[in-house]
Amino acid sequence: MQGPAKVVSVKLVIVFILAFLILGCVSDYGDRSGGEPSISIPYDPYDFDPDDLLAEAQSHCSAYGLTARYDGETVDQQSVRWRYRHYQCV
Repeated sequence: MQGPAKVVSVKLVIVFILAFLILGCVSDYGDRSGGEPSISIPYDPYDFDPDDLLAEAQSHCSAYGLTARYDGETVDQQSVRWRYRHYQCV
C-alpha cells in the first residue's frame, strides 16, 4: 500500500486513536453518593463537636426532606489542621 491509500489509512488510525482517548477522558464513574444529596463539612480535629457537625448536616438534608447519615471523613492533604466529615442525605 502506497500513495494516497496509505495516507488515508494512517489518518483513519489517528482518528480512531483520538476518538478512543477522548471517550476515555469523558467517562463518568459516578460519585460515591449514588446521586443522592450530600454534604462535606470542614472541621478542626483538635476543636470540634460531632453533634454540631451532625446538626449542620441535618439542617442541609432537611431541605430535601431527608435525614443526615455519617459517611466517613477525609484529611486535607495540604493542611494537618483540617479534616472533612461527609454525610449522605437518606
